[in-house]
Amino acid sequence: MAIPTRTQRVAAVDSNRDNSSSAGTTTTPSAQWLAKADSWESTAQAVCQENLGPVLEYLLTSQDQVLSSGQIVTTAKVFKVLADMSRSSDIRRELTETTELGSVSCHLLQRTEASLSFSPLQQQVPDERAEHVFLLVQLLRCICNQSADNDAGRAKILQNGGISTLAAVLCSVDEVWREPLLVGQAAFGAALNVSLDNAECTAALISAGAMGPHIRGLYLDATRSDDLFRIWPIICMSLDNMCEHEQAVPELEAHAEFPQSLLGSLVRITQILSNNDATNDDTGKALRGAQRTLLWILCETLEKSAGIRKQLCQPETMLSLFDVLEFYLCNETESEEQADAEQDGNSETAIKTAAQPLPPNKPMPQKTNRNADAITQMIVGVSGEDEGLEVLFENPRLMDRLISAFTSSYSSVLDPQDQRHDSMAAAAALCLGNLARTDSHCSRLVAEHPALVRALIHDWFASRSPNVRTRHAVSGLLKNLCLASTNKQRMADFGLITVAADNIDTAVVPIMANAIGILRHLLNGPAAMEIVSELLRLRKPRVPLSSKRAEECALETLLRAVKETDIDGIRCEGTRLVAAVVKKVYLRKDERQPLLEQAQQDLEARGAELVVPLVRLVMLDGQRHPLLQQESLVALTILVSATSSRASYAHSIVRLLAPENSVPLANPVAQCEDKEVKGEEEGEEGEDSGNKTTAEVEGFAGILCALLRPEGAAVWPQTTLQAKSMVTQLKASLQAADLRSFDPVGLAKFQKDILPLAD
Repeated sequence: MAIPTRTQRVAAVDSNRDNSSSAGTTTTPSAQWLAKADSWESTAQAVCQENLGPVLEYLLTSQDQVLSSGQIVTTAKVFKVLADMSRSSDIRRELTETTELGSVSCHLLQRTEASLSFSPLQQQVPDERAEHVFLLVQLLRCICNQSADNDAGRAKILQNGGISTLAAVLCSVDEVWREPLLVGQAAFGAALNVSLDNAECTAALISAGAMGPHIRGLYLDATRSDDLFRIWPIICMSLDNMCEHEQAVPELEAHAEFPQSLLGSLVRITQILSNNDATNDDTGKALRGAQRTLLWILCETLEKSAGIRKQLCQPETMLSLFDVLEFYLCNETESEEQADAEQDGNSETAIKTAAQPLPPNKPMPQKTNRNADAITQMIVGVSGEDEGLEVLFENPRLMDRLISAFTSSYSSVLDPQDQRHDSMAAAAALCLGNLARTDSHCSRLVAEHPALVRALIHDWFASRSPNVRTRHAVSGLLKNLCLASTNKQRMADFGLITVAADNIDTAVVPIMANAIGILRHLLNGPAAMEIVSELLRLRKPRVPLSSKRAEECALETLLRAVKETDIDGIRCEGTRLVAAVVKKVYLRKDERQPLLEQAQQDLEARGAELVVPLVRLVMLDGQRHPLLQQESLVALTILVSATSSRASYAHSIVRLLAPENSVPLANPVAQCEDKEVKGEEEGEEGEDSGNKTTAEVEGFAGILCALLRPEGAAVWPQTTLQAKSMVTQLKASLQAADLRSFDPVGLAKFQKDILPLAD
């Protein structure tokens, strides 16, 4: 039997409407209510319990008759009128509160769905099926309008099984896909309205299996019609609402085909938009809207679920994501980005907030192109999974795509001189940084791709022309490559030491932190003395300085940055580099003895400048980072024992034992602000509340006492031993010095409080 067309079905429905009187339906409560529809004085009168109640009771108790061939059209007409009336918020609230419309709609929807889903198109009489489809559409419209901003109505629909029936309609009724504008729009619209911003109904919709049909609705193939594209905005909004619920992630994880289908739809839509210039029509708008929704659904889902990241951790996935990224970099319009910025609030505030140090494997936020940023985050998330590390690194197509972003062989529609090329390079650097998480990968990357490493160092890190985000990503990748012991001398041979030392004076905090980290990693290799020499070499600063500092060495720049900053990334990494330099200069035995002696003289000329950051690191980061505390104590021990200027260093350490000299190192501005806030909170608690705001911050002497005390703070045993060693060496230095020049308060603290604990 031939499948009837939409025109034939509408004609059949109209014919049934004309013949409904001959079927004996004019005497039913439904027909009587419809006959009076034009005579009601108001809509409120039509839906009052006195008039509508008998109709709903008849529809609920006489379902077999109502769904017979003679009454289906009349029943559908009743729900069409009720659906139109329910567009008014007042009417739908009255219908919810005073009638059983929700219950009746759900029961009839269940019967209608069963009739359509269990009777294949080829086995059902066309006219009869057309009547059931007509009734289905009106029931869906009624549920859709009843649910709009009406949690009470949603609760009744949920209570009567309407949500599970909605999911069954989406899964089982062929007309949802064959007639998307008539049936599909009503079905997906009902699913959207019944669950929008309602956690309980959304969870029920997900549990009933509604995510599958939504994902199917966005799947592109050759049979898709333009009519389906027109309802994509509804499908996208409904799917987006479900994916925001906590139950969506387990559902996506349980069905591995769902994330792959979402990504596949995103890629196919992107390909269509890339190959079609005429995308301003309704179909183009629907495609772009679906593309945006799929992008953000995937981005948020990947952020929440490690399982889905593992599912997508395949080379083809990464290549597809880079294709989508390239599309957004080439086609993102200024108006769309401006709209994104307005949705997010004050963009200037967001930029200021984002300008903080980020982990080396995370991209710095950009001012624009949020969609490209979202794709970049997806690339970072997927490539960061350990399970896919080998399969990604061993894929030649993916590696060629990543490497080509930095070399002249990069062939793309992107203009290499355009800043959009920088964004592609930033994403590639972040991905390579994730893949270079093992020593073997780091070694192979440097050994097999020397041209890439040179380009990274001299074209992307040394140059100030790439944008900040790209230079930050590249510097993070170079820092990873320096971790492998086999790479340390190679990276030095490529000229990385000079470039990293030059970047210590950059005004961009994350890049400075990576530059310091690079030097600290390389300092543990064969090129240690080259790094020391480079740090002590005078150079013209790139950041404008006063005339008094027309030239200075990188070590002075580093010490000043460490002294003036409260940013952990700079203070910790910078002080660790200072401590490592001290150990290399004074404990290393090198055939280049004159070079060592010159380095020692240069360090000793700075005296207290070396001591202050080391003491500060002991004070501020001991509990959070005991390793940093240990390294600083080692460096202080060396300064007061193995140097010709140990008396000068001892003088600086003793001075900082005085509370008035060491307490200000612990960020006094923040302490004052904390005290003011605390005072405001406690000001009404009593006369002694003021004393609570004057508690002294523990100084350097107090920290040392805690480290030395046997029953003291929870510290590493080796840290306690190192603290005792430092105190012992300081005692020896004081015995050979003239104590009259030492700070009396600090000296008293050392002799009375600290020394007895060490002895």
